[in-house]
Amino acid sequence: MKNSRLLVLILLLTAAVSMLSFFLTACGKNVKNNILPPGVYYKKALNEAHNHNYVGAAKDFKSLIENYPAYHNTVKAELKLGDAYYLNGKYIEAQGAYSDFITLHPRSKYVPFAMFYEAMSFYKRKQSVGRTQSSLRKAKIVFEKLINDYPHFERSKKVMEYIKKINIYLSENTFFTGLYYYNASMWKPAIYMFKVVLKQYPGLPVIPKTLHYLTICYKNVKDKKAENHYLRLLKEKYPHSKYVE
Repeated sequence: MKNSRLLVLILLLTAAVSMLSFFLTACGKNVKNNILPPGVYYKKALNEAHNHNYVGAAKDFKSLIENYPAYHNTVKAELKLGDAYYLNGKYIEAQGAYSDFITLHPRSKYVPFAMFYEAMSFYKRKQSVGRTQSSLRKAKIVFEKLINDYPHFERSKKVMEYIKKINIYLSENTFFTGLYYYNASMWKPAIYMFKVVLKQYPGLPVIPKTLHYLTICYKNVKDKKAENHYLRLLKEKYPHSKYVE
């Protein structure tokens, strides 16, 4: 009987020691890694963002997200992490954060805002005319999806303005490629690129000069019919253009 009681006592002591060891280890890890309570991280991050310390804000938002995924303000922190990166000019990181938010919380009321700033993160990374415009094209895709999915978004007018700006920029970039071939007397590639401009960007400011250069290209390849066709289009649609002789 005594042996049984002793065995039970030993087992209880062993369990108690194990539990104590577990809690001490957990506490030790928290002290070692300087893990703060979730509310502290969130308030610190907000304060740092308010004081324009976006590096510190991003760091604390990330710590909150990684250590306390179930905390009630973690979803907001995921969105604000993108804001901290964006305001600090870290547009690649910002785009990634906004994209993650949209993927993780597709039904959140903040999705339209995340989409807007994801598109803006792409837009801010546009290249100079003549270079690859993959970021600008991605911005256009996100903006168009935003308008399609959320037609009553409060910044829809601004979105449409950006889509127009992007189209103008892309049209000039495509025209520039055609002009490169034109200046190299590579008439057929130039014709191809100028026709791409006409097809993809009708009605934009780049069209009159595109028609003008197409006329010259066809003149150089001795295609009188095509030359006259584009010259007539230029005169009929843009009679006051400086490209009309």
